[in-house]
Amino acid sequence: MKVEPSGVEGVELIGPDAAEFGGAIEALVGGKPDEVLKPALRYSVIARNHDLRAVALLGVRFDMAGRNAKAYSVVHYANTLRHPEQADLTPGSIRFVCAEPLYTDLVLRRGREVDRRALMNLENLRRMLRMRASIDCAAFTDGEFAGPDSLGAFDRLACEREAERALVEDILRSERPVEDVLGEAMEEGASRDYAVLARRTLARRLYAGFEAGGKNEAIERARNHRLRLKLWRQEHA
Repeated sequence: MKVEPSGVEGVELIGPDAAEFGGAIEALVGGKPDEVLKPALRYSVIARNHDLRAVALLGVRFDMAGRNAKAYSVVHYANTLRHPEQADLTPGSIRFVCAEPLYTDLVLRRGREVDRRALMNLENLRRMLRMRASIDCAAFTDGEFAGPDSLGAFDRLACEREAERALVEDILRSERPVEDVLGEAMEEGASRDYAVLARRTLARRLYAGFEAGGKNEAIERARNHRLRLKLWRQEHA
């Protein structure tokens, strides 16, 4: 596993060949890794936060090359933007990230077993000829966003946030019946547009409130809806 130098100031990525990797793993799992976790370590990295702010969004990218030089890539996100106070990558802390996310979950929950799908996916990783890990993006709890952001997370999250904000405002300020506003949002049809998807998903959750307690319950849920942290980037001259 090759680890690329971090493109996010204050956030470091530690690969399995680094001297400090073993000690960091032991700190995370409370001792020596067991036989369930050991096979996944060579496909894993550890993120360390050197900043004075907690990290509310972390995207780690894995680039892989299989047989016949076929390329694969995936970005795994850890996202607490809706509740940044719950961010666990606090100043000085570390976080385990595996190319197979079920092993990431295993470490996070201090589990001792994984399902068959994780084992099969790990076997696929063993067939990779090359693997590279890098920090794709990170956002701190003051909203600052940084990193190459290969999948456009910054724009997607901003679009989704604005769609949710607009729907909440429609519900709280519109003179139309709440059920009509929600019904219209839920019936916007199949779409891959991030704004439409975000609006429809929130509308469905709020409509469940309408069904449970009528107009007042739907309005209360809209009023208490937590938007994701608003993100911003440093402007470079």
